[in-house]
Amino acid sequence: MARARARVPKSLEDFTRSDWEAVIREAALGVEDTRIAELYLLDCVAQADIGAEFGLNRSTVSRRLFRIIDKIERTVNRLKRI
Repeated sequence: MARARARVPKSLEDFTRSDWEAVIREAALGVEDTRIAELYLLDCVAQADIGAEFGLNRSTVSRRLFRIIDKIERTVNRLKRI
């Protein structure tokens, strides 16, 4: 599998692996979206390779990642307020 550099909002750029693991778990993404987030954000797997694993087009993975990362960002903001 090709290694990819995950693109994330500036507010999330300094996250460590443990930060990502915690916020992915806290975001309650569902089984498949959690695995997609882990592959992309933790393991730096390319979107095309993620798509191949799930039987999805790369563009579908890209759209799902946009929604996943948005939900993660909202979760981070919610947790900051607690």
